[in-house]
Amino acid sequence: MKNEDIVTRFEHLVSERVGAVEGVWDQIERFVLPLRSDFYATLSQEASVDWDRREIYDSTAIAACQSLAASIQGNLVSMGQRWFNLTFREDELQKDDAAMEWLDEVADRIYRALDEANFDVEVAEAFLDLVGYGTTVITEEIDEKGNLIFAAIPIRECYFEEDHQKQIFRVYRRLQWTPVQILSKFGDDTPEQIKELAKAPNGSTEKKTVIFVIYHREGKDNVDTDKPIPPNNRPVGYKYIYKDTQELLGKEGGYYEMPAYVARWRKTAGSKWGHSPATIALADILTLNQIKEATLEAAGKAIDPPNLAEDQTIIGDIDLERGGLTIMTDIDKLVPYESGSKFDVSNLEISMLTNAIREYFFQDKLELKESPAMTATEVNVRYELMQRLLGPVYGRIKTDLLDPMIQRTFNVLYRDGQLPDVPDTVNAADLDVEYSGPLALAQKATIAEAITRFFAESAQLAELFPEAADILDVDGSMREIARLRGVPAKALKSEEDVEEEREKRQEQQQQMQQIQTAQEAGGAMQAIGDGAQKLQGVNMGSGQPPAAEAEVA
Repeated sequence: MKNEDIVTRFEHLVSERVGAVEGVWDQIERFVLPLRSDFYATLSQEASVDWDRREIYDSTAIAACQSLAASIQGNLVSMGQRWFNLTFREDELQKDDAAMEWLDEVADRIYRALDEANFDVEVAEAFLDLVGYGTTVITEEIDEKGNLIFAAIPIRECYFEEDHQKQIFRVYRRLQWTPVQILSKFGDDTPEQIKELAKAPNGSTEKKTVIFVIYHREGKDNVDTDKPIPPNNRPVGYKYIYKDTQELLGKEGGYYEMPAYVARWRKTAGSKWGHSPATIALADILTLNQIKEATLEAAGKAIDPPNLAEDQTIIGDIDLERGGLTIMTDIDKLVPYESGSKFDVSNLEISMLTNAIREYFFQDKLELKESPAMTATEVNVRYELMQRLLGPVYGRIKTDLLDPMIQRTFNVLYRDGQLPDVPDTVNAADLDVEYSGPLALAQKATIAEAITRFFAESAQLAELFPEAADILDVDGSMREIARLRGVPAKALKSEEDVEEEREKRQEQQQQMQQIQTAQEAGGAMQAIGDGAQKLQGVNMGSGQPPAAEAEVA
């Protein structure tokens, strides 16, 4: 892309967003996400912040937004455990023990790479923007040592274009850097004008606009990215442009894949910007804030009411502010003026609006109840409820953020030689990502429970109808349950090992049966011999001949 085209497209995107979108964002920043985005962007120093400004009288939306963002992170990408698995699309490879163990090791290394990076910190900021603004942008870079670096980009700084499939095609970021920062970033590749500005007394305070753009290069879609490629020939390029003069800062670089991910909470057809729970709840948030402000003012008057006083039959200006004084002709000297505020009405309105805002952010569904610890059934029901409520959002987060991020991380580690050697049977195999966080497992729990419930019912029927057990595939069902539960492949034995153990067990059972049969036969022979001896002893003791001989005699 030419520098002039970059600046022109950027200015068009800026003008396109000014209006309704940024107007809503202004309100969200004031009452839902304070101290974010432009609160510091236009300030040159911390002392410039107006900390005495008071415009927020209710923090319900602020707390609810933060709680929902934390719940999404904890249920999707909790770093306390590996929250995803890799699987093959081919069923035959799913039965290959070596291939499955290789896949499990690859997933472990990808997880460790994310865990050692700053992913959990930056994704927390990204989810907060997602719940607040409805749109979030996060980038995945690689430093000189090959380590991953994530950055949640403030949405105010970002603009993007989509292709015909609604995928991210170009991403622009507006950077406000001082000449000193630009010079420290690009060194000798900095334009002379910037170098001169950096020498000025205000070189470290006066901010300049730098446009950072990531774009797909034409004719580079089919480049083999499994091998090292020079930056200028990679499928995705990037530039830093000094907006005032449209000059290139530094050198043009490149990526193997698009490193920027844009996720939306919900998206209206025809709009590329998302809308969020904060967007829907904004009317109630503003109303609640106004009612809270009025209620506090009325409470102040009730605590310190205005007074009426007599002063030589002169009527002064009426002052109904807290502690105000109004001069009257005759009102028994000095008395307080009760306003008659109806706090029961205001408190009812506050309670209704507070509950409504909490419902917009799913707080009534996500928080634990006040009663003692929930049973396992209640926990499952709550996860199923979360699944229904956050299912569409979860699908968008997977498609727009998590899937491409894991795919790029896999490619980065593969090119860097950090993955184990690929088994011969895995060549050219297609991989899928399965998520195993609490919410993902809750989505699969229904299937796992259906399998176990069917086995229990079949066992009961088999007592009356033995043929009912013939339909059950125990091995296949157990492996499917393990997959649904997120059990790692290393914890399961291969089909060959299972068959070998069963053969050994069958041989042992046969040997035990033979020994038992021999022991039973030996016991029977011994019993016969003992019986014959006893019978002979009885005949000899009586002095009589055997019965047969007696009859002959």
